[in-house]
Amino acid sequence: MNSYSEKSFKVFAGSQFIKIAYRDWGPENASKVAICIHGLSRNMRDFDEFSNAISDNWRVLAVDMPGRGSSDWLDNKSAYNYELYEAVCAHAIALSRTEKVVWIGTSMGGILGMRLAAKGAPFSKLVLNDIGPFIPAEGRRHNQANFGKDPRFKTEEEGITYIKDTRRTFGPFTEAGWKKFGTDSLRQLDDGNWTLHYDPGLASDAPISDTNMWELWPKIQVPVLTVWGEESLLLTASTVDRMAYSGPKTEVFSVAGVGHCPGLTTPSEISAIAEFIDR
Repeated sequence: MNSYSEKSFKVFAGSQFIKIAYRDWGPENASKVAICIHGLSRNMRDFDEFSNAISDNWRVLAVDMPGRGSSDWLDNKSAYNYELYEAVCAHAIALSRTEKVVWIGTSMGGILGMRLAAKGAPFSKLVLNDIGPFIPAEGRRHNQANFGKDPRFKTEEEGITYIKDTRRTFGPFTEAGWKKFGTDSLRQLDDGNWTLHYDPGLASDAPISDTNMWELWPKIQVPVLTVWGEESLLLTASTVDRMAYSGPKTEVFSVAGVGHCPGLTTPSEISAIAEFIDR
């Protein structure tokens, strides 16, 4: 595996400064930079295989958003919002020290990519992993069914089993891949027990409804690749079709047998993204 550095920066969030952690892969002086942002309950480690695969020639910044992974949690849980996340992303873009970056976003990270691209962020290309401008309420409910729970596991293995059971639509993963995905999803507590690697305070009691962002789509002026889990409940076939013929007219890479969402660990997924961003 290629080397990376564990780094961090500070942002002001509500009433406090918090640490934002990220992994910095590849040569720091690379002219080509990709920024990778994970999904709602995930973290930067989801991009390890992809970052390793391209980091001979690319610099990759994979970021833990507030409340996830190694980044700090907020005291005021209501301050977890897209405005804060966009501020974090703007700082990450500044760290790239390049005029244009490639944005690779899984689920929530893709929403951030669309929001920023529509505002004219300095992107050269945008990769959306199983997300689009319309998200049905049913899919959101399914995705958030276990979000915000704060379980305890006596062993790491017990926690990995829980992750496999509750995130079975992810992948496809080998057994070793599932072990890494599960391990990356957990953190150990001071009492020796294990729990999930995010702040349960991220969850909201607000009613879940359809998310309609079609007004953003025609404002995106860069090439887009959408990685689509064909069984996804968040990104439906009708949305993918509309994305392909309207606005930036996304290219689509379909992953059969996977829902929300593709893990970006298989050679075919990595090759599809690498070919797109290298073009």
